[in-house]
Amino acid sequence: MTADERREVAEAIAAGRRALTSLEEAADALDSAGNWGLFDLVAGGLITSVFKRWRIGDAEEALERARADLYVFTREMNDVRAIEELRVDVGALASTLDILLDNPFVDLYVQKKIQDADENVQAAIGATKTVLARLESLR
Repeated sequence: MTADERREVAEAIAAGRRALTSLEEAADALDSAGNWGLFDLVAGGLITSVFKRWRIGDAEEALERARADLYVFTREMNDVRAIEELRVDVGALASTLDILLDNPFVDLYVQKKIQDADENVQAAIGATKTVLARLESLR
């Protein structure tokens, strides 16, 4: 392996590790949002909805970083797919209704969106780890 190839592999590994860190932060935030969502379904209120929305916001920020990191990573490696699916797509109306109306139907809808996003993040974490393992074996 040439020096340039080693440098490219090292750059790809660094980008993959940054993406993995962002994805894991998003997974933690989604897990917390999901827990707040369950509490909101059972015994929640306005405060619970606000905390849930706050954690969804944290997840959205982490996913934005992860998407940027994954774009860099995929420029180096074309093995990671489905970057665009990394979003918490609750929607502004549902978020507003979740806080203002606070009813079980809206809570269930938001909970499903959190679960969908978490599944996408877990898949991206798995794919990123697989590609990183392959890259690290090239060293």
